[in-house]
Parts: sequence; C-alpha cells; structure tokens
Amino acid sequence: MRNFNARFRLRDTDRHIRLVYTWFLLLMLTGFVFTFIWAHDMTQLTPKGLAAHYRGSDANFGEPMSFGQLSETMHFHLFTMPVVFMILVHVLYLTMISPFLKVLTTWISFVGVTLDLISPWLITYVSPVFVLTMLTGDFLMVIGFLIMFVVPMYEMWWQKAAFMMPDSDD
Repeated sequence: MRNFNARFRLRDTDRHIRLVYTWFLLLMLTGFVFTFIWAHDMTQLTPKGLAAHYRGSDANFGEPMSFGQLSETMHFHLFTMPVVFMILVHVLYLTMISPFLKVLTTWISFVGVTLDLISPWLITYVSPVFVLTMLTGDFLMVIGFLIMFVVPMYEMWWQKAAFMMPDSDD
C-alpha cells in the first residue's frame, strides 16, 4: 500500500512541522469537546433527548425540525465534516501504523459521518428509533477521531522506533 510520499513520516519531521500538526490536532480535539458539550446541553445525549430535539417537544413548542432547518444543518455539516475527517485521515496516513488499521479507521470514521448526516432526516421523517443510528454514527466518529488523534501525537512526540510496522514502502 503506497500512500502520499512514503518517505515523509510524522516521526521524522522537524519540530516546527510537528508543532503545526500538533496545533491542528489539539484544535480538532477542542472542537470535538465543545461539540460534545453543546450536544449534551441540547439533548442530554439520550435517545429521548435526541428524538425530542428533532421530532418536537415542549422545549420547542412541540414543533419538529422543519425541512428548512434540517437542510440548513445538513448543508453546513455536509461540507465541513467530510473535509475535517479527510484531513484527519491524511494525518493518520503519515504515521507508521499498519495499513489495515489505517483503512479500518478511515471506514469507521466515514461510516460514522454518513450515519450522523442521515440520522436527523430519518429521526424526523421516519421514526424516533433512528436515534440509535445517530448514536452509532457518533460513537464511530469518536472512536475514529481518538485513533487519529492519539496515534499521530504518540508518533510525533514520544515514539522512538517504528510502531506496528517496519520502515518499508509497504
């Protein structure tokens, strides 16, 4: 498996390049934390809270999210989430972990993004049972993000030798 430039690895870069990647990863971590805080505040991250958020409750005068509201949210998230995860995956592919874990993390992340993007529509227009789809997507995104955060940070700042695979062109 040959990805990008096989000679460029995070663990071999100078301190300034590693700082750029580190700041990016730390800002993404901050974004994930604030997203979690916001989602918890809005829905308590429970199936009942999620269903009420999209299908309507006393908190929003019993009105479900309108098509326009869902479209506006989808528009923003459809352009940002794939780009953020593509950049995170790119950083992961600059590490020395196994090609299998790279591909698995990529699939976990993008399946999670896809589930998260379609869930509001399914919850609103089909059934509140699709909150489980949203929670599954969110869980997959968190797992993918944690891998894409921890592995590069470890390789850039603490690893001294190859991690999980030899130095080869794959």
